[in-house]
Amino acid sequence: MRIGLNLLYLLPGEVGGTETYAAGLLDGLAAEAEGEEFLVFVNREAADWPLPEQCNCHRVICKVSGSRRSQRYWFEQTVLPQMAFRAGVDVLHSLGYVGPLRLHCPSLVTVHDLNYRAFGSQMPWARRMTLEFFVKQSVRRAERVIADSTFSASEILQAFDIPRERIVVIHLAAEPDRAMRGATAVGLPVACGIEPPYIVAFSSRSPNKNIPRLIEAFAQARESRGLAHQLVLVGHQFADLEDVASECADRSVRFTGYLPDEMLRAVLANADMLAFPSVYEGFGLPVLEAMTAGVPVVCSDRASLPEVAGEAAVFFDPYSVEDIAQKLAEVALNPTLRAELTRKGYENVKRFSWERTARRTLQVYREVLGR
Repeated sequence: MRIGLNLLYLLPGEVGGTETYAAGLLDGLAAEAEGEEFLVFVNREAADWPLPEQCNCHRVICKVSGSRRSQRYWFEQTVLPQMAFRAGVDVLHSLGYVGPLRLHCPSLVTVHDLNYRAFGSQMPWARRMTLEFFVKQSVRRAERVIADSTFSASEILQAFDIPRERIVVIHLAAEPDRAMRGATAVGLPVACGIEPPYIVAFSSRSPNKNIPRLIEAFAQARESRGLAHQLVLVGHQFADLEDVASECADRSVRFTGYLPDEMLRAVLANADMLAFPSVYEGFGLPVLEAMTAGVPVVCSDRASLPEVAGEAAVFFDPYSVEDIAQKLAEVALNPTLRAELTRKGYENVKRFSWERTARRTLQVYREVLGR
């Protein structure tokens, strides 16, 4: 079986969890399906993106830029189908929401979430309408639609008129090299201005990530609940978030900016907890990555997060500053609770693995081909 994997959306280092998904799935597929051949279609920016070392995985570099969406959509609908046909692809799996609408072979598409619908008012109208058209048509024309979670599957069913049996829920997993138990904290204060104890979160201005409310809750917890931690926001620095953080006059909110992988692992592994306040997630990979590292998780009780975190997290109402502040302080000030959350986290992550993800995905490939 010759399987095509459409990664034309992939911009290394810029697309977050969908890159982790692509890397984890490819590693799993290459290991689990030694008798199959995988053709990985990538754009120019991903020409050097690492593929699994197994000889059954081959890169096909397409003459298109992944950063120019209109150009990529045109290429995806016109040139990619011809390339797949000439390469003898038996089934094509598009990993990033959108796939070719006309193909000579069965197709699958992974739709991670419908964030562009939930927060459409925050997006330029033309981009939102383009996404709406291509995602809807891709979903309707694919033999199978893969969703990251039961939550995402229900969102897709509600949004698009397709039979339930065409949607398959296949969970993701933590990135393997994020298993960072015991990572060193040496150099953290010098490099990032971090002073333990601290709470870690991921910086984003996307409205679903809910970071301004987290900062407000953290400030409240320090002021009225005895919290003595820093809040370390990993990732891009945004002026609007810094403005919110400036209300914490003692500089207890730290923005690290971009961190290389080794430093990122150390920052996460040595945190007292991960705070994940998102109001909308299709899966929530950082939750599993923190648990894999032995870091307690305090997170939102919305969308897919209860499904992913199971009984291994302390949940809060992400729309309530008061509730977030209470739960941050509750975990930060209770070492016994943190130890219990760490233990439960290690157990919870056993439910997820890229090998399991790959085996189930491979099964879907065979189902659509009648094998």
